[in-house]
Amino acid sequence: MCFNWALPGPGRGTISGMMNAETQQRLRELNRELYDTFAGAFSDSRAESEPGFERIVAQMAPGDRVIDLGCGQARLARLLPPGCTYVGVDFSAEMVRVAREMLSEPEARAGAGTRDIRFVTADLVSDPWEALVGGDFDWVVLRAVLHHIPGYASRRQVLARAARVLAPGGRLVVANWQFLQIERLRRRLLPWSTVGLTGEEVEPGDYLLDWRRQGHGLRYVHLIDEEEMRRLARDVGLEIVSLFRADGHTNDLTLYAVLVSGPEGEAP
Repeated sequence: MCFNWALPGPGRGTISGMMNAETQQRLRELNRELYDTFAGAFSDSRAESEPGFERIVAQMAPGDRVIDLGCGQARLARLLPPGCTYVGVDFSAEMVRVAREMLSEPEARAGAGTRDIRFVTADLVSDPWEALVGGDFDWVVLRAVLHHIPGYASRRQVLARAARVLAPGGRLVVANWQFLQIERLRRRLLPWSTVGLTGEEVEPGDYLLDWRRQGHGLRYVHLIDEEEMRRLARDVGLEIVSLFRADGHTNDLTLYAVLVSGPEGEAP
């Protein structure tokens, strides 16, 4: 998909084609600061679910083991079928705190059909989170998180690590925000000079987006479209069984991909 809008601050790419480690760390910390600062406001701004994700959850079965990587306020835990095991992982200690608080409320706990819920505070890029969560999950979910990881190589690494905790026959779900589809969000894009960077120091498809609810903040986002999603799956050795857009007023705000290991997958 080609966009011809004159947008402020898109990444133009480094000389080597890869963002350096220092810039990646800086942008991850930018995002961590935002979610730690605005955890409550972020949680309040999100609906309980979206149509596209309900389509995914409908495929989950009672008793499934589910890990939610980049869990945020753990919306997924309240949508699961009865008897599921849920592990939520997030790099923001404040988001994990909000998730625990929300699930401690009687009505939320009653709505969560899980038999076991636990949380791990860990950075998906730099921490050994696999050792903390175990493996053999029927569902591994990366919902609205991969697009916040700077650097293609790091996104590929996170996806590969996520695939390693899948049970045989398990499903890996990636949901990526298609923020350029929304005029309101396009108006909130900022130049990289806002954080002392240039377009040459980041990668193509990288953007800086502001946050305005209950204060002002900044966050890094990357546009993962169908082409990059297919490339990521190919590079990691996964196969796509479903790829579709849903959500938002125009039903295309999120790009969903369901992936598997082995010959079962068939890219559309």
